[in-house]
Amino acid sequence: MASALSYELFVAKQGVANGIATLDGDGLVPVSQLPPAAIETYKGEYATSAALITAYPTAALADYAYVTATSSYWYWNDALVTPAWVDQQISEVNYLALSVAERAAVPYIVT
Repeated sequence: MASALSYELFVAKQGVANGIATLDGDGLVPVSQLPPAAIETYKGEYATSAALITAYPTAALADYAYVTATSSYWYWNDALVTPAWVDQQISEVNYLALSVAERAAVPYIVT
């Protein structure tokens, strides 16, 4: 059984640097407690793919965003002949048309 002192130490270490991450109401670690490398690639939520492309006409490998119109994540694929934002959800026909490098650049979900 934990002592009052260990409980106070536990509480004092929650949500602080070099401490213990907390969870929000959805059971997720708040963005403010994530290291920069964990969130730098996430570009946010956009209503449409056009809005995403307007906000980020270019990006870097591993950049991604959520598009509400498609209810899916979009990833920057710089392995394409012309680098572009692509929907993570892709038909099997379109997936098979990609090269091995293009397939490896994005965690596609084949529908």
